Amino acid sequence: MYRDPVRNWDGRKLSADHSIPRSRGGTLADRLLHWQCNTDRGDGSHDHLRPALTGGMVTDATDLGTLQMAWP
Repeated sequence: MYRDPVRNWDGRKLSADHSIPRSRGGTLADRLLHWQCNTDRGDGSHDHLRPALTGGMVTDATDLGTLQMAWP
């Protein structure tokens, strides 16, 4: 994640996210996400299905497999 939007995979600036969504009483934007990731997350009602948050896609922590996108 980069401050310069051009360097982010979605080409947009980072977005402040509420780990407790505002729709559920959250008042503190306490982390940064890519703009697209934050938009996709929405109100957080589907967080339990998101592999990046649940760790559901990693079956063996010693081998994470082939990268899906270039890593700088």
